[in-house]
Amino acid sequence: MKRRTITALGAVGFTATVLISTPAVATESPQPGSFKISAAGGASCIATPQNPHRSSGQPDGRILFKTRVTCQSTYPSVTVHINGRLEMGPRMGPRPVMATSSQTQVIKSGKTATFYTPLEGGKQVRKAGSYTGVINGQITAPTPGNIDTGISQTVYVK
Repeated sequence: MKRRTITALGAVGFTATVLISTPAVATESPQPGSFKISAAGGASCIATPQNPHRSSGQPDGRILFKTRVTCQSTYPSVTVHINGRLEMGPRMGPRPVMATSSQTQVIKSGKTATFYTPLEGGKQVRKAGSYTGVINGQITAPTPGNIDTGISQTVYVK
């Protein structure tokens, strides 16, 4: 992973460290669970990657994971961007990235949005094995927020 620090100025200045993932194999293993993405000016969101599983809404047996993002804000809504990676392999060590997603949604204050990895029109995964969902995200509006990484549990999907 490469790190890039961005400083933006406006009504409120901020500095964000951005983790850029370019390899096709993931090597970092953060702890499973929720992570917080927040912005200056009164917006706060919690993103929780759920465990990978076979889709119950699709007859083809595809494997996916969902990320639930809930925001509280002094603004009527918050725009959130989430990047997701479905990785195959053991909890520790390198894991090949099997599918990705990149989505932006507007979330009303106090509401929850669902982000899917992979997206319906993207590369689908059907092979049984151990999978982990990894996400990073940011608030893009009305005030940019920091970027963080979250990870699901590693589970075996039959």
